[in-house]
Amino acid sequence: MFTTGSKLFIGATTLSFFGTIAYAATQDGGPLGTLGLVSVTIVFAFLTGINFWVRDSNVSAMDTAAIESSPAAHAAPARSMWPLIGGLGIAIVPVGLVVGKAITWLAVIVMMIAMVEWMVQSWSEGASSDAAYNMGIRRRILHPMELPVLGAVGLGLIIFSFSRIMLRLPAAGGAIAFGGIAVGVMLFGSLIAAKRAVARSLVVALCTIGAVGVVGAGVASAVAGSRHIDKHELPSFEEGTCGTDTAGESDEHSSRAIAAKSNLAATIILENGTLRAEVIGINGNPERVTLPRSANSFVRFKNLDDGKYRLVVNLGKEVVDPAATTLTYREVNECTQAIDQGGDQFIIVKPATPSPVGATAPEDERYTFSVPGVDSAVLGIVVP
Repeated sequence: MFTTGSKLFIGATTLSFFGTIAYAATQDGGPLGTLGLVSVTIVFAFLTGINFWVRDSNVSAMDTAAIESSPAAHAAPARSMWPLIGGLGIAIVPVGLVVGKAITWLAVIVMMIAMVEWMVQSWSEGASSDAAYNMGIRRRILHPMELPVLGAVGLGLIIFSFSRIMLRLPAAGGAIAFGGIAVGVMLFGSLIAAKRAVARSLVVALCTIGAVGVVGAGVASAVAGSRHIDKHELPSFEEGTCGTDTAGESDEHSSRAIAAKSNLAATIILENGTLRAEVIGINGNPERVTLPRSANSFVRFKNLDDGKYRLVVNLGKEVVDPAATTLTYREVNECTQAIDQGGDQFIIVKPATPSPVGATAPEDERYTFSVPGVDSAVLGIVVP
């Protein structure tokens, strides 16, 4: 009795044989086509012989052990989403090559995750004939990696979405939005805690809806762009805000007091139109303040005069481009915010070069503390 597979192979061999004869007769024995068809006929004949021998790999009805252990008796592999995710990663690779390396690395990570997940899933499904046991093996291997990663990704999405939403909302609306979200979370938690038995599916559905809503709002806010945020000005010589003008935004709400600072190099005090220095470990008021080179020096400025003043640190000049044929120089200046009487400001000074030595040094190259608008308020700086 011929098996189903044998019948198919016998028919294929017969058709291939007669097809070879017909081709050779009509094409005057074309060598290339005839050789190809003869090869196909030989292959089909060989497969027919093998199938006759194995009888379609059928198991005898009397062999119960073979029936239970045969491949046909095993459960079909479960559906997997990882091939789809791996294909998505492959599709992102050319996009990353055009947009940037970050997208390419993201695609590579997605492909690696899909490969590992798919391999472990395929291996675990064949570990035994017990589906529950196979699922347990997969969980023991992958959950220690999956749960922390998924938690970090989910938390990152929530944080990113909140940041985009807050940047999109008006400044006053941010506090209202945060308050409303906090109230919603508290009410949700209270309802869950008040009811003894809550369906797990209900909690999952509500959490999913909330997460999707937050992420969706974050993506929409990111696409729409953030609100206009005015630049916060800082006193700068490049922007011309270190002079006598104290009406700028950077000086409008300057701090009138600073916290206690350790390791102060000096306290510079404006009093009666002059500057004096107080240095820890030195009695009296030195005529010059010594600061170390290439190190941060913490200086405190205190205004005791009536008016709004700032402290300016002049560190001479520096070369703009040392490689240029004609050297050009620029002044090295830093300043504090302008403060009213009784106020304090803090500045960090880091001289890069030694100060000129001797009283004959040009005035514009000397290192000094000064106060714009008060010509008599000048104090020398020495940098060894």
